[in-house]
Amino acid sequence: MAEEKKPGLLKRIFSFGFGRRKEEEPAPDAAPEIVPEVVEDRSAEIAAEQAAREQAAKEEAERRAAEEKAVAEAARQQAEAERIAEEKAAKEKAATEKAAKEKAEAERIAAEEKARAEADKAAKAETAARQKAEKQAADKAAKAKAAAEKKEAEAAAKARAAEAAARAEADRKASEARAAKEAEAARFEQEQLERQRLEQEKLEQERLKAEREAAEREAARQAEIEKAAIEKAAAEKAAAEEAARQTAALAEQKAAAGRQEAATELPAGDSKVTLTQRKATKQPEPEPQAEAETEARREGWLKRLSRGLSRSSTQLRENISQVFTGRKLDDDTLQDLEDILVQADLGVETAMRITDALSDQKFGKEVTDEEVRQVMADEIETILDPVALDLDLDLNHQPHVILVVGVNGSGKTTTIGKLAAKLYEAGFSTTLVAGDTFRAAAIEQLKIWGERTLSPVLFRPLGSDAAGLAYDAWEETRREKRDVMLMDTAGRLQNKKELMAELEKIVRVLRKQDPTAPHTVLLTLDATTGQNAMNQVEIFKDVAGVNGLVMTKLDGTARGGILVAISAKHRLPVYFIGVGEQVEDLEPFEAREFARSIAGLPRES
Repeated sequence: MAEEKKPGLLKRIFSFGFGRRKEEEPAPDAAPEIVPEVVEDRSAEIAAEQAAREQAAKEEAERRAAEEKAVAEAARQQAEAERIAEEKAAKEKAATEKAAKEKAEAERIAAEEKARAEADKAAKAETAARQKAEKQAADKAAKAKAAAEKKEAEAAAKARAAEAAARAEADRKASEARAAKEAEAARFEQEQLERQRLEQEKLEQERLKAEREAAEREAARQAEIEKAAIEKAAAEKAAAEEAARQTAALAEQKAAAGRQEAATELPAGDSKVTLTQRKATKQPEPEPQAEAETEARREGWLKRLSRGLSRSSTQLRENISQVFTGRKLDDDTLQDLEDILVQADLGVETAMRITDALSDQKFGKEVTDEEVRQVMADEIETILDPVALDLDLDLNHQPHVILVVGVNGSGKTTTIGKLAAKLYEAGFSTTLVAGDTFRAAAIEQLKIWGERTLSPVLFRPLGSDAAGLAYDAWEETRREKRDVMLMDTAGRLQNKKELMAELEKIVRVLRKQDPTAPHTVLLTLDATTGQNAMNQVEIFKDVAGVNGLVMTKLDGTARGGILVAISAKHRLPVYFIGVGEQVEDLEPFEAREFARSIAGLPRES
């Protein structure tokens, strides 16, 4: 059964109003009932009814107006509802269309990104393949270049080796020829001397024979005379030998007294004195022959220094010559030169000073390797000159304590022996202290040097406490009123904390005796160690208060450029350099000669 459809809102409202009005209004044909008894009051009633009807009509009009207003409001609300529904439907439709568009756009973008990713992947693959091919080609070219350079280097090395061998062979042959010539001259001279001796013996025999023949005639008298002469000569000889012994003993006493006087005497008004000053005041004016010998010794020393720096100077000279052959001075050549100088252990600061000076003088011009090495020597001398100092001894502090430190094998004990000999020659009285209590050989070395320099050597059994030895040695040296206490220490690696702590203990013990001790702390540096020497200076400077350097073993295998780098950075005095094992192989440091030697320049006349 179908559901009965309800009437609409407007229809129900209008039907409701019309129904009520229909019920309230009287039928038009109905005549009013007239009651006879109340005719007299009919006019009043009519008026009242008329007023009631008017009031009812008014109320009906108001009700109708209200109904119409309600109907209009309902119509408006229905229209608004329909409009809202239409708008909602439109929005839902727009949203659906928008979602469809967005989905389509997203699918399009995804497709484009996928296509782009595939294109990028293909491009990367192509790039990788191209780079791989280029790298393979570059590697192949580099290998070919390296092989060519290796062949050229080998050829150059063979040529240099052949040249060196030829030069050595020529030198050997020349030496053999000189030796043969000298041997022949010596043999001829020996033969001449032998002939002269035979002739003299023959003449002497003839003379003796004549004398014997003459003597036979006066045998008795001549025998007595000869006997008396022999006895007299023997007496005179004995007297002369005794006088010579007495003279030698007196000379030794005077020398000892002079050394003792030199050990206590100071220049007037000054308690500080250097080795050079002391030797100048105590040695007499040199004779011409002595001056010649001194000059010869100096010439020999300079030759040994040049040989000691030959490794550094030869390498620098060859590398510089390769860079500056047929080229002008520009940024590239300056960079190449700076690399060469740094590789020679001269240090970055020194390398920059040299290249800056060369750039100021010769930039854009052709320059020879000799001009470069001259500028290098000048700049190195400028760096080294302030640190090339003579060893000062302040004898206000008695004794003046010199502590020698360094790593294993740097030449500490040998340096102490040589320095003791120089102090002895200068007239200082010295006590040697064998602070390396771990090596019996070090103690024996110092004993030998002590005998040579008339210096007492203080030591303890192997394994003893070096700090305790330092304490007792200072007391003994002060009691004996000797000028210098020169103390050896055990070699130690700068990265071993326990060994460096022992060195700190020695310094603390000495400062308990004298707050200013040790007055001189010398660090010996092995010139063959290269850059490691820089680290040694930094560590020992912090631990022991190093205030002076001695560079040893400049024997031809050394890399002497590191001394320039150390001087440029730390500004520590460089007192001595050593080129060998003999006393004369340790000499005061001279900046100019060192700079010219390391630059490979000839010695100045």
